[in-house]
Order: sequence, then structure tokens, then C-alpha cells
Amino acid sequence: MNDILDKDKLIASLQNQVRGLSSKCSALEQENALLNNELEHLKKQPKKKVN
Repeated sequence: MNDILDKDKLIASLQNQVRGLSSKCSALEQENALLNNELEHLKKQPKKKVN
């Protein structure tokens, strides 16, 4: 019976880790999209002359 409780705790812990990593992944995907958007915007701007 104790093995079942240990397995349940392990499963719950792993599920929490997956949720946390999924959340981090989503945040990184959003940041990547914003940076790509900013990069495309910067590419379209005329280049400034440096004296």
C-alpha cells in the first residue's frame, strides 16, 4: 500500500514539474516571438550613417 502512495506522490511531483516547464516554455516562446518581431522591425529601418 505504501508503494502506491509513493508512486502517487511521484506522479503528482512529475506532473507539477511538467506544468512548470510547460509554463516556462510558453514564456520563452512568447519572448522569442517578441524578439523576432523586434528584429524584423529593426531590419526595415533605414541604416544610420556613422561619422
